[in-house]
Amino acid sequence: MHTSSASGSAARRRIAGGVAAAGLAVLCLVGGGTGVAGAQPAAGCQSYWPSPYQVCDEIKDLYASLGGPAGALGFATSAQQPFGADGLRQTFTGGAIVWTPATGAYVE
Repeated sequence: MHTSSASGSAARRRIAGGVAAAGLAVLCLVGGGTGVAGAQPAAGCQSYWPSPYQVCDEIKDLYASLGGPAGALGFATSAQQPFGADGLRQTFTGGAIVWTPATGAYVE
């Protein structure tokens, strides 16, 4: 029977309709590519379209736990940048996440 196919199709339409109604379009890419624009993200990284910036490793884990682009931080607005002697910082439309070996990742 094709009922599961029909119900799956209906569910996809409902989800797509809800995303469109909310004005959200998020494409999440996970993988192990080169990190070049248009390519799959580097290992340990994730990209959220339309942002061209990858979110990686512990910063990615905290970002995802806070809702990713649908959360308060929104989309990434920069690549990860050096922070202090041995840390990283990445900015988002709603704030920034910092990671250091001593503190782990936290919202700045």
